[in-house]
Amino acid sequence: MYDLIDILCILSGGYLVYAALVMKLKGRIVSNVVLSKSMDENAIRDKEGLIRYLYGKLLFFGCIIILSSIANLVNEHMAGPGIVTVITCCIFAIAIVGYGVVTNRALKKYTK
Repeated sequence: MYDLIDILCILSGGYLVYAALVMKLKGRIVSNVVLSKSMDENAIRDKEGLIRYLYGKLLFFGCIIILSSIANLVNEHMAGPGIVTVITCCIFAIAIVGYGVVTNRALKKYTK
C-alpha cells in the first residue's frame, strides 16, 4: 500500500520537474502546477518574471520530493529503522509546504 503512495509521490515530483523545464525551455506556464483553477494565464503581468522566479524553486522542490520518496521506498523494502521513514516524511511535508508558499508568493507578485 505504501509503495503505491511512494510511487505516486515520485511521479508528482517528476511532474514538478517537468513543469519547471517546460516553463524554462518553452516559455509556457503549466497552469495546473502554478495557477489556481479559477485563474487564467492572461492574468499574469510578467510571464518571464514568473518563470524566472519559479524555475529553480520548482526544480528544487520536485527533486526533493523525488529523493525523499525514493529514500522512503528503499527504507521500507530494506526494513530499515523507522526513524528514516519519519525523517523522509518530514522532508516531504516541508517540500510540499514550501511549494505551496512559493507558488502563492509568485501569484501575488506576478498576477493582476
